[in-house]
Amino acid sequence: NENEDSDNFEYTTKENSIEIPKIEIEAPLIFPNTSDDDVIYKSLDEGTVHFPGSALPGEQGKTLILGHSAPENWPKIKYDWVFSNIVELEKGDKIFVYFNNKKYVYEVKETVFVERGEEIPDYSLTNSENMLVLISCWPPGKDLRRIAIISELL
Repeated sequence: NENEDSDNFEYTTKENSIEIPKIEIEAPLIFPNTSDDDVIYKSLDEGTVHFPGSALPGEQGKTLILGHSAPENWPKIKYDWVFSNIVELEKGDKIFVYFNNKKYVYEVKETVFVERGEEIPDYSLTNSENMLVLISCWPPGKDLRRIAIISELL
């Protein structure tokens, strides 16, 4: 059955969150139940945000996770800074997503930059059907372009 969740996970008691060891990030993962921009924007103060309507972690398809980025030496209040250093992620780096008591491990495949408002290209990098895309503003603290880190469920 295609709609079944992936069984590529281990059991965990952690709250819904994202962890990126390479850049020392651990942050809550929030699931707004609306695609209202204001709600999403407010949620970004509390952590990283699952983009409503994208696949849930472990499900087939693309899981989109949004996070703010901020200039260097920005005070670490709220989560304005959470994705400031995702540009340092390289192919093979790991991203952990904790969701519904399951830990999913994703491996970074590619970094993409797109213009504001432009769709993130649908790369057919792999035959994987479980992709995770981290999205933030680029450059950090400016809303000029977007950076997207594309990774695949292991």
